[in-house]
Amino acid sequence: MFVRKAITLTGIAVAVAALSPASAPAAARGADRPVKGSLSGMDSIDVSRLPIDQTLAIEADVSGVISHLGRTTAHLEGHGALTPQGTVAANGTGTLVAANGDRLTGTFTLAGPAPSFGVHEVRIVMTIIGGTGRFADATGTLRSAQQVTPTSFDGVTLHQASEGPVSGRIRY
Repeated sequence: MFVRKAITLTGIAVAVAALSPASAPAAARGADRPVKGSLSGMDSIDVSRLPIDQTLAIEADVSGVISHLGRTTAHLEGHGALTPQGTVAANGTGTLVAANGDRLTGTFTLAGPAPSFGVHEVRIVMTIIGGTGRFADATGTLRSAQQVTPTSFDGVTLHQASEGPVSGRIRY
């Protein structure tokens, strides 16, 4: 009888350990994977607040092909400010949608020159903090150097085309 109770208790202990929250995240996090691809699309910068408080509203919609996501669309939204050095520092949130509809979500930072009518480069770093589907517990960092070409300005909003490579690592 003692042996049977010991075996039962051991089985319960193993089951509890296997199902405990401490072991679940390790399985959910998966492998660290390199990411490569490219994105292109349009962005807009609302400059109406520049004379008031030196801030900008930034929105971008791009698409392309990225490893582990396939055909991808992305939406970034945030705010920036002119720095004393005459550059823009911005941050916000972003979502990348994979070919099957799974999403990566995160925050981004952007650095580049002040809005102008010339071609320029901006650097974007996105920190992945989750998602949906297979990316539900994803983490990682994506980087992109986007070549930006202004296309129009209506006195309030500067519209630009952008394109560039994406690289980094995600864990899912």
